[in-house]
Amino acid sequence: MNPGRWILLVLLCLMVPLRAHQLGVDTVNLEEFEGNQYRLSYLASPGSAEAQGRPILPPGSQWNEESEGAASGAIGLNFTSGDRPLSSEDKILLPWKRNGVLFTVYWKNGTQARQFFTSGGEGILIDMGMLKAGSGNSFQTAKRYVVLGIGHILRGFDHLLFVLGLLLLVKGRKRLVMTITAFTVAHSITLAMSVLGQLQLPTLLVDTIVALSIVFLAVENVHAWRGKKTLAANYPWLVSFGFGLVHGLGFAGALNSLGLPTAEIPAALLFFNCGVEIGQLVFVVGWLALAGAVRALQIDVPRRAVLGSIYALGIVSACWFLDRTLEMFR
Repeated sequence: MNPGRWILLVLLCLMVPLRAHQLGVDTVNLEEFEGNQYRLSYLASPGSAEAQGRPILPPGSQWNEESEGAASGAIGLNFTSGDRPLSSEDKILLPWKRNGVLFTVYWKNGTQARQFFTSGGEGILIDMGMLKAGSGNSFQTAKRYVVLGIGHILRGFDHLLFVLGLLLLVKGRKRLVMTITAFTVAHSITLAMSVLGQLQLPTLLVDTIVALSIVFLAVENVHAWRGKKTLAANYPWLVSFGFGLVHGLGFAGALNSLGLPTAEIPAALLFFNCGVEIGQLVFVVGWLALAGAVRALQIDVPRRAVLGSIYALGIVSACWFLDRTLEMFR
């Protein structure tokens, strides 16, 4: 028995209350106009904290008009920075409960700057010193997309459950390396094709197939646990490659939602994918380390608990599949 399988039960208990991740990335835009005038724009669900709670501006700044389009979710807020333009010392606080936002500034001289900011204690603090025109460089661009990639995979519970399903099924280090490599190659191909506009599928369809891939692995795990030879058990790299093509389209949804500038597409593809691989590697190594600890401690896990956890994997993913399928026809 693979002693690490019981870990799935703990993970599922933590994940059942959670929804699978959304493919898009939260974005906020700031436009600069003449006379120290600015406009903040972003999307927010009607009635949400983002729709009701305004960002906190730097000292001396004040709002000019009421928000526009709040009912439809498109928020537009105009303000003035007083008798001077925004400087590198200024900060804007977004008092929202989000993991982070991609903040883009369009300066009045025609240049733009972009940075990903993560959540802090009181919200998301936007440091204007990191967004001044001309302050960007290749290192900051690489860092931005690597962070986006890591965050996307680690918050992507459906993607992680698929990888976990592979870890539970594949026996042997060599076969595991081949399987994870096949998944990596496959999602890298469709990620690039989608961002470059060569392949597009409806987001809900991609979400639905991703959920179905987890259901498939759960069924294959049950058959393998009962001693039956299955397609996934015999050729796991083939299964991981096939479904990896679909998961790549899911990863591409994050980048496509950003409205990437043409000049940033090559760097975005490279470093976002690097971030995804780093996050995936952290997950795989962490799981294997925990499984190794269970083996070293010689913990005996009841058969019913192991099989029950595999069924739980199938139930969670089946619920996602049903919910997303119904959503396509609403």
